[in-house]
This record gives sequence, C-alpha cells and structure tokens, in this order.
Amino acid sequence: MNTAIDAYSREELDSVGDELPAKGPICPKCQQHIPQFVDLSDTDRFRIKQLILSGQNALATQELRATVHCPITWAKLWVTHSGHPDAVGTSAPCPYCGKKLKTALAKQCPHCNMDWHDPDKPIRLGT
Repeated sequence: MNTAIDAYSREELDSVGDELPAKGPICPKCQQHIPQFVDLSDTDRFRIKQLILSGQNALATQELRATVHCPITWAKLWVTHSGHPDAVGTSAPCPYCGKKLKTALAKQCPHCNMDWHDPDKPIRLGT
C-alpha cells in the first residue's frame, strides 16, 4: 500500500492543476514520476489493472480519474506504466564497467562498449 509520504492525497490532487507529478517512483525509461494515490484501494487498483491487461486503457484511465480525482495526464501516465516504473530500472550493472545497463536482458553496455552475447568470447565494440 502507498505511504502518505510519496502518494498524493485527494486534497493535494485538488490543487495540482496542469503540472506533472513531482513525487512517486521515477521511471528510468521516460524519466517521469509515476504518481501514487492515497485513495486508491487494493480493490480499485486490481480492477483498473485488469482493464489495462485486457487492452482497455481508455476505460482504465477513466476509472482511475473517477476513483482518485487526478488530472487526465496523471491518469494516462499511471495507466501507461500500470502504476509502477518500467522494469528497465531493475537491470544488473555491466559486468565489465559496473555501470547501469539499459534493460535486465542487455548483453552489451552503452558505457564501455563491451558485448557478451557470446559469453565465452566477449568483445569491445568499435575497436
């Protein structure tokens, strides 16, 4: 469940206007805060996520707005991310330089240019 520290209350949502969310987890892919809502119950979250899974994003957006009273841009952002940041942020570090990889399945590093698609013969690209 969301904590009041990183989730928006109904009172906060009434005064946000057209600004983008300034709190909530940051998606490493799009660099946007994914808003979290105090008034979104587990039951409502499950129902909205079922709409998302069935490809009914417009209806999920409407349901989220009706439930928590957030701006449409925030509801679209939440629905696009299913309420949490994309999984690309959970990737392991590069085994050669230690910097963050773009995805959890990456086999080459954009920082040091190492490629380990063949783990027995890693190569440095661009040399």
